[in-house]
Amino acid sequence: MPWKNGKVTFADGTTYHAELLVEKGDEIWNVRIHKGNQEIEEIDAKEFAAKFGKTAGEVYPFTYNIYER
Repeated sequence: MPWKNGKVTFADGTTYHAELLVEKGDEIWNVRIHKGNQEIEEIDAKEFAAKFGKTAGEVYPFTYNIYER
């Protein structure tokens, strides 16, 4: 499972650089969000959402783009 560089856009429109841990081509398992040169948060999206009996897409109000090489 590789970490891929990309960006995350939150529901309020703010965008941040992120590293996304991608499984099976499109399932995000973990996200590291950066502001400037600092890592702000590492989120295990799947684990957190599972606590609510939901998928990560149902819990998190963000979109993401993965940078293509």
